[in-house]
Amino acid sequence: MFQPLYFFYWYIRTIPFRKYFFFPKVLGIGETIFEIANHKKSISRFGDGEFRLILPNENLKFQEENQLLTERLKEVLTSDLENHLVAIPESFQSVKAFKLNVKYWWIDFINKYGNQLAPYFKKDKSYGNAFISRFYLDYKDKSQVQKNIRNLKKIWEGKDILIVEGEYSRLGIGNDLFDNTASLQRILCPSKNAFSKYNAILEMTKKLGENKLILIALGPTATVLSYDLALAGFWAVDIGHVDIEYSWYLEKAEYKIPVKYRLVNESTNQDSIDLPDNLRESYLNSIIYKIEE
Repeated sequence: MFQPLYFFYWYIRTIPFRKYFFFPKVLGIGETIFEIANHKKSISRFGDGEFRLILPNENLKFQEENQLLTERLKEVLTSDLENHLVAIPESFQSVKAFKLNVKYWWIDFINKYGNQLAPYFKKDKSYGNAFISRFYLDYKDKSQVQKNIRNLKKIWEGKDILIVEGEYSRLGIGNDLFDNTASLQRILCPSKNAFSKYNAILEMTKKLGENKLILIALGPTATVLSYDLALAGFWAVDIGHVDIEYSWYLEKAEYKIPVKYRLVNESTNQDSIDLPDNLRESYLNSIIYKIEE
């Protein structure tokens, strides 16, 4: 239940948010998906994790501080390629669509870090929506979820796709998210500190991703990788978390629950990640290269 004291504290915390923060323009989820699907734009997504790595003395559970990664993230955030979208959270423009606890979390985040991040945003630029892969759980109104899922699936419908992912991400395993693709192959990367292997990841993705749509689920490394691939003329979509969000949608989850067969960093519990026999063979057959830690 929402307590008056909590509301007062929340309201006080919103004052600097409302008064001082510059609000970048962020496209809707549908608009962002349209740009990707219809104009074959690559996309790099920035979430709170990527923003934290831009700031000094910040680490993530799965990616340690790395000065080169910090500089590359700054480069991507301030970039302006015709075939590439820089995507930031919708909450940097407005928090009205979210559940109350999510609104508070983002307001608190922007109050803490907004002034440090503001110099990287451009007033005359429209940003993609980083929540194309977080389309379900945090929204109070879920009336557009099914439509967004249908449109997301149109991005890879009938296409040969290469998934570049962490070792235990296992996008699409145990659900129908990618059942409409022409073919699906995977490059497996380290599940932690993937950026330490960045050159190898970039080289193999270019080698094996010719004439394919490249989908990337690799934390902050994906943000940089999508940009570098766009520079090289590839079509690359930083789509991390989409499989987890889709699984939560299928389960009608109300909070961040474990998902079978893959690691979920944001869940406090964890189901077994062992694959059953009926899924193991097809998953292993889809792996065409593995980059060791």
